[in-house]
Amino acid sequence: MRIQLIEHDPEDFSRTNISFWAAAKGYRVNQTYVCKHEELPPLNSFDWLMVMGGSQHAWDEKANPWLPDEKAFLKDALAAGKIVLGICFGAQLLAEALGGKIFPNPHKEIGWHAVSLNREGQNSFLFEDIPPSFVTFHWHSDHFSLPPGCTRLAGSQATKNQAFVCQDRRLVGLQFHPEYTREMVLYYAREHSQDWTRDEYVSPKEDVLTRTETIPDTFWLMKALLNNIEQEFTVNL
Repeated sequence: MRIQLIEHDPEDFSRTNISFWAAAKGYRVNQTYVCKHEELPPLNSFDWLMVMGGSQHAWDEKANPWLPDEKAFLKDALAAGKIVLGICFGAQLLAEALGGKIFPNPHKEIGWHAVSLNREGQNSFLFEDIPPSFVTFHWHSDHFSLPPGCTRLAGSQATKNQAFVCQDRRLVGLQFHPEYTREMVLYYAREHSQDWTRDEYVSPKEDVLTRTETIPDTFWLMKALLNNIEQEFTVNL
């Protein structure tokens, strides 16, 4: 399995819950930093595309001149039938590529918050062996409308669409951050919490630090999600 990550955060986190899962499977992972103007990979160079998070706004192509090329690339990957996972900003870009709209969320959502599955989510392959409500890390201020032909699977108090799949496509979108390790959360809270504006669903720095120290494991959720996606979508690879 050849996994291609599209990175929007210039921070070089090569040790994530995704990399741990891939290493255990013996899968090759390649990272392309579009935010550093690295060239997008050929479609035939990967089997599974993972489009990662970032602080950018999907509509701000002037500030992020690489965005139009990436958006075209995502449409090409979807048309080619690639397995595609979008996380946070990546999920927003996928939703837009499929006809959804991106907009500022009514509330910013930063910290450890619960995600709840709806009926479709509880019956979906994606959340097999995952409880109907779980706590995971969030960091976003924008959101998306559900694209045509797609199904909402989960939400949170601050954000309606936390997970979606699309009919006849090997695609999953997640607004939350299961790829974050405890070390990543601690780093962001210590180094970037000064950028967190107060909001009903923005946890204070000290609360995030304390909560993160008490969480024994963040890998379980990413592992379960990736295993479920792999089992569902790789039958014909």
